[in-house]
Amino acid sequence: MAEDNDPTKKFLDATEKYQERLHKLWKVVFKKVSAHLKKMVSFTRLVANVAKEIAAIIGKSVVDRVINAAQTVEGLITNIPVLLRTALLLGRCIIAKIKKAADPNEVIPTLKKLFTRYVRMIKQVFVFITNLIQQLDILGTVFGVIGTFQSVLRAIFSWITDVTGAKDGSVKAQRMLRKVWKEMKREVKEAELLRKQVMKLKAKPA
Repeated sequence: MAEDNDPTKKFLDATEKYQERLHKLWKVVFKKVSAHLKKMVSFTRLVANVAKEIAAIIGKSVVDRVINAAQTVEGLITNIPVLLRTALLLGRCIIAKIKKAADPNEVIPTLKKLFTRYVRMIKQVFVFITNLIQQLDILGTVFGVIGTFQSVLRAIFSWITDVTGAKDGSVKAQRMLRKVWKEMKREVKEAELLRKQVMKLKAKPA
């Protein structure tokens, strides 16, 4: 069917483009982000193990912020790749159904459901990345506080010097995520517009 007469073509093109973005996030970006955050995860777990002792020196509120933010970050760097894989599978399904349809009009009802779910997943990935950046902001601040007490804490906890590596890794991860966030912000708006458009599609009579 000629492209001008195929109501599904723009959604096929968009899905293929989004698939490239999601695949890069899954296979490249989040593998690097996870690697950068390994020292942060190890460090904050050590902090959690001696939370009361450290809180007596730097304050309970600081320790609580470290633990809460770190737990949220750990959850996000686990859940985001899972969501990305799920979205990629759905994207493949959308592409396959559009390409296999003998008549594009026949796939419109299914496309409406699948593309809507797909866009929701993309938006959720964006929300998770936004939250991850915010939590890393919090950790950056509290790592700075811990750093100011480093000379005192080092006398009790030799591993406290690892705060430098934890902070550096968090900064690198955050730098990558901010770049992705800026790129995705535009794509999320575009995807939502396409979602509204797909819901208005009507199958043309044969």
